[in-house]
Amino acid sequence: MTRRLVLVALVAASAGAVTVSHGAPTAALAQVSVSSPYLDIVARYQAGDQAKAVADMAAYPTSGLRDRARKDLRDLTCQVLCGTADCRRARAEKPAEFERVLEAWSASMPAAAALHVDTAIQAQAEDRRDVAEAHRQLALELVDLMETELAAPAAGTAPIARPRIAEGPAFSGPTQTGPDQQIARRAQASQLVTLLSIWLLQLRGDLPQIQAPLARAQQRFPQDPLVALALGSLHEAHAAPNALVEASAGRQGSLEKWRQEERAYRLEQALVAYRQAVNLDPTLAEAHLRLGHVLLLTGKVDAADAAFARASAETGDRRWRYLAEMLRADGAEARGDRIAARQRYQAALEAWPDAQSPALALSRIDASDGDWPAAQARLSTLAPRAGGRAEDPWWAYGFGQAWRIDAGLATLRRLVVR
Repeated sequence: MTRRLVLVALVAASAGAVTVSHGAPTAALAQVSVSSPYLDIVARYQAGDQAKAVADMAAYPTSGLRDRARKDLRDLTCQVLCGTADCRRARAEKPAEFERVLEAWSASMPAAAALHVDTAIQAQAEDRRDVAEAHRQLALELVDLMETELAAPAAGTAPIARPRIAEGPAFSGPTQTGPDQQIARRAQASQLVTLLSIWLLQLRGDLPQIQAPLARAQQRFPQDPLVALALGSLHEAHAAPNALVEASAGRQGSLEKWRQEERAYRLEQALVAYRQAVNLDPTLAEAHLRLGHVLLLTGKVDAADAAFARASAETGDRRWRYLAEMLRADGAEARGDRIAARQRYQAALEAWPDAQSPALALSRIDASDGDWPAAQARLSTLAPRAGGRAEDPWWAYGFGQAWRIDAGLATLRRLVVR
């Protein structure tokens, strides 16, 4: 059954002001009823029934969805509130009515962008990559549309209050705002939608696709430590041996020389990005940990160990304590200190008892020491990989900040609910 979205235009006799609400009109109101299944789904998401809205949007045909979203969100609102679908004309000729259009857009566009990135994440989990990519791209286009259509805040006003996600740092605001909560919420939603899009690409391992949204994020959110983290993770991923081999395919000359030079360049750029993240948020444990890892890869073992120690000191989150111990064990092995390495691997196992990686490392050390019974005993007690939130974080390190998707999405959902 086709649902109908009812946009009710309330005209105040004394001031001529127009407001928009969703729901059943009273007898005293002038009602304009338009058919828009798309806006109905957006309204459901905004009302808090997000699971149903995501399921409905995932079933919505992706062919023509981009045009439908822009037409319904932008033009249809102008048509209802200003009597014309020409938004430029409405802005120029009916400024009072158009203020209400801006008010409606400030609520509906962030919700729509959130809905599409939410749908993209769900589709990716279901291995529907084409659907996921269509919704991911549309979410970013709606962020662009908000930047284009909604008025920018005045310069020199107060910064946005930064929402927090579980187990993560505060988000920085991409713009300067005054007391207008609509502007602040819109900016925060834009920031989260952009980050979630990048994290989804990290989860997919799609390095070439990350560059474009990340470049936009750098322009819009230059003070966000999570953007700096994503940039560092991109360079670090490009420095991985498999990525270097893939990138060197078809090149002329000495491929080994090119790979060495490319690796050195990527690691240096990763260091710059991670240091920026540390400067932006000195309490961000992940930034210290990733900085230490790159220092370790460049042979700066002592500096790396100091960064790992700082990561542990800045957090109570066992994820980072575990990874810090694992990487400090790597550093100890690089120095030839097998006793310290064993101690670090054991500490990592205590921090994350179900992890496979430290148990494998300890088994390898036992075997190297000639203690085969101990090596076999450790292997016999290995737990299978759990997947999901209980997964050994060591396996997830190469996926950048993708582990933050669940918490970031929960924050975004709360932000757009009305």
